[in-house]
Amino acid sequence: MVWTSLVGLLIGVVPGAGAAIASFVAYQQSRLWSKTPEKYGTGHINGLIAPESANNGVTSGTLIPLLIIGVPGGATAAIMAVVLEYHGVNFGPDLFETEPMIAYGSFAAMAFTYVLLGLLILPLSRYLARVVVVPTVYLVPILIAFTLVGAFVPRAYLFDMGIAIVFGIIGYIARRTGYHVAAILIGIILGPMLENYFLRALRISQGDLGVLFSSTLGNILWAALVLSLSTPAIRWWLRARRGR
Repeated sequence: MVWTSLVGLLIGVVPGAGAAIASFVAYQQSRLWSKTPEKYGTGHINGLIAPESANNGVTSGTLIPLLIIGVPGGATAAIMAVVLEYHGVNFGPDLFETEPMIAYGSFAAMAFTYVLLGLLILPLSRYLARVVVVPTVYLVPILIAFTLVGAFVPRAYLFDMGIAIVFGIIGYIARRTGYHVAAILIGIILGPMLENYFLRALRISQGDLGVLFSSTLGNILWAALVLSLSTPAIRWWLRARRGR
């Protein structure tokens, strides 16, 4: 719970990442470092705690890029940005000096809210958890209905509902064939962002790919990416060596 919350916090600091990416990354990392990864996807408690902890941790992190550079890190921060801009708040490092009540007040209010929620939700958790005893035959139609409504509402296109149904079928096939659905979802979320920022970087550098490696922070992220991709192979090699 603690370290996946920190994962969510760090991802929240990245502009535009949001809670969805934090949840999937935390789940994947929790499964990667688990001693019982085969239990994930069967209701394993660690697989439930990891994404929810990251989902909560990301909310605090999204305030950092919002207040410092004016770029919201997620949907909640985007709503806050619209409201604050409507009231004439100018984002930037100077905000902490010119409007300290707004800048520091957001963090103070969030800390107080977490304490209040802890006092209220923990005693009620045993009663709220009873929703899991509702038979699946009743829950599934309700969840599908809400999913289709959620796909329809943003643009009011029936086509979007069709897309939701198609991806539901793809997800079902992926689960039946052992492919990780989270990988598909991360690709859908990050794909357009990757293409957009990649083209923007090439425009700024006039086609020079070296700009992708011109930042110290960027190079650290590249190293983290290589480490993340190579870790499963290294762990498999170490297990195989121990087995021999």
